[in-house]
Amino acid sequence: MTDALALPDGPALTALLVRMLGTAAFVIVIALLSERAGPFLAAMMASLPIYTGPIYLFLAFEHRPDYLAQMAVGSTAIAAATPVFAIAYCILALRFGMATSLSTALLAWALSALAIRSHAWTLPQALLLCLVVFVIALPAARAFTRIGAVTRAPRRWTDLPLRAALVALLVGAVTTLSAHVPPIVTGIMSVVPIIFSSLILVLHPRIGGPATAALMAHSISGFVGMITAFSVIHLTIEQIGTWPALTIGLMICIAWNLFLIFLQHGIGWLRR
Repeated sequence: MTDALALPDGPALTALLVRMLGTAAFVIVIALLSERAGPFLAAMMASLPIYTGPIYLFLAFEHRPDYLAQMAVGSTAIAAATPVFAIAYCILALRFGMATSLSTALLAWALSALAIRSHAWTLPQALLLCLVVFVIALPAARAFTRIGAVTRAPRRWTDLPLRAALVALLVGAVTTLSAHVPPIVTGIMSVVPIIFSSLILVLHPRIGGPATAALMAHSISGFVGMITAFSVIHLTIEQIGTWPALTIGLMICIAWNLFLIFLQHGIGWLRR
């Protein structure tokens, strides 16, 4: 038992630490940008595969395309739990503090994830589940996207290190455990809302619950691109190869979020 779950050592441990630190550094850069961009643009950045993308990238070096194809099915199904997390947080953030709002939202996500995990999903079933959830969640989210003036509080020096540490630890956990669990489970772990959770930890005390809730509400529409990317990866990775499929998936996420930005701000956004 101990050997089966042993941590990597030597070069493998060094590679794992590089992965964790590299992902955390990327998140810090996005976090600094998101705090200055407003709820909508911040949500478009936060809903990109900042956390999930590197996990797929790292695992691509260690697993065959068929593993990643099955992992993408798990990611698609569990993506239906993300709107549950976002809406639960939005409802609570208007009235309660960060600790209550975030912990309850994470509990709602965990219960949803456990329920989803109890079924062996195919891609059509996972897409149907996401369709039902998002058809309900997207209209509901509009109620939280209208905010008044944003009240800013001084940033604490611990904010960004805390966010980076959370992301780094989860990246390390997923990449280490991926060798010991089925691909469907890894797919579920790859979409834990750690980016959104870390944003809440920092932004709720800084700009308030309503403004942070607006970011979470906007992010639901951005997540549609990631679901599409998971589906395309599942359908193409064994035919065209790992790297072309992952590249196409990334381009889908970026293109979808750019499309949403153009819908919201028009072509004039590029001139800003």
